[in-house]
Amino acid sequence: MALVLCVVAAGCQNNPTMPTGSAYAGEWSGTTLHGSPIAFSLSADDKVTTIVVGHSFGGCSGSQTFSNLSLDIVPDVICIPGPCTPGVASFRRFGYASGGPAGPATSINGVFLSSSRAEGSVNFRDYPGCGSAIGVPWTATRR
Repeated sequence: MALVLCVVAAGCQNNPTMPTGSAYAGEWSGTTLHGSPIAFSLSADDKVTTIVVGHSFGGCSGSQTFSNLSLDIVPDVICIPGPCTPGVASFRRFGYASGGPAGPATSINGVFLSSSRAEGSVNFRDYPGCGSAIGVPWTATRR
């Protein structure tokens, strides 16, 4: 029994893929091309937990908060043959959509260019009295 525990412990210590915390965790903030704020929180287990995005288009402005999220930024990728290349293994992204086809809808997509810089786009569809703003770019940095 002691030999098994020793082997398991040694294997865990020498495994370079074991998680040691996220280099992406923390508070992120930035702006959209329209000058509106965007912010999101990233947990230590690589999940977006909150997104706040402002909008200013078609004579309307405002802000939306999406909370209690659990959006994984680590894509579910299987490389055949494995293992995955470092570029594929380190890729981080997220996406979120709210609303429906009959009313206002917001969708946000982002990609992490590094552990301190992200960019993406946001779509605002069918906002009453404002119309739509599609593919609005945004950039953000980790605070």
